[in-house]
Amino acid sequence: MERPGRGLRHLLAGETILVPGAYNALVGRVLEDAGFPAIYAGGYAAAAATYALPDIGIVSGAEMAEHVSRIARSVSVPVIADADTGYGELVNVARTVRELERAGAAAVQLEDQVSPKRCGHLEGKRVIPRDEMVRKLRVALDARSDPETVIVARTDAIAVTGLDDAIDRLRAYADAGADVLFPDAPRSVAELRAIAGAVELPLVANMSEHGKTPLLSTAEIAELGYAIALYPSSTLFAAARSARELAEILKRDGTTRDALDRLMPFDDLNDLVGLAAWQAEEAKGVA
Repeated sequence: MERPGRGLRHLLAGETILVPGAYNALVGRVLEDAGFPAIYAGGYAAAAATYALPDIGIVSGAEMAEHVSRIARSVSVPVIADADTGYGELVNVARTVRELERAGAAAVQLEDQVSPKRCGHLEGKRVIPRDEMVRKLRVALDARSDPETVIVARTDAIAVTGLDDAIDRLRAYADAGADVLFPDAPRSVAELRAIAGAVELPLVANMSEHGKTPLLSTAEIAELGYAIALYPSSTLFAAARSARELAEILKRDGTTRDALDRLMPFDDLNDLVGLAAWQAEEAKGVA
């Protein structure tokens, strides 16, 4: 069986990858069935969908590892795991990498925010010194059980110390050995282009709807020179709105009879979760 990191590295060597986020295992299965080659397990979606919490550093490393494990077990495509700041100091970073590898992550993403962090598109972010993040990345790289595991280095400096410092940080993170660079929340296509022209490693373009970065197509992102077009929270936003609308209908009408076209059919959902295969397993025990 191919190691998760190797599969992701193979994808990175090709054309720009369109990577959506899954907020749970079922959505991961939906995305794989739709043909996406990799899946993102983001902290914002994990906090909101699993715990109804904001993304301000409340979810623990152990909780995130369990979240990633559930998704990774449900799919065969590589999973990119958001590890926030590493959940602590250098020893915590090392443990976080190993736990996420055990959970099945193909990539571990670390960011340079002060802990507790906050969602990259919220106000009030702060960043740690560049050299401190470099030390975290070196520890993460050394901690990998599998050298194929991809280490993604994210900087949130654009909104804090400016574009020039963000580019300097990305260069330093590349020199430290990071495999992929993630400049979060560029404010324009010009900033996205400037970053791509300043570094040589594969880059992530974060397309978070309602965020600070212009929402571009994968073709536009590829033209800018980015390796990953990331849509981290789209399925979460869609599900939250759908659930609210259905709740309003049910409360108003006392039935879902007139909303059946909004619901996945029972048999289709059973197919999605592999009911037939599990029934075949069950039958072996009684044959």
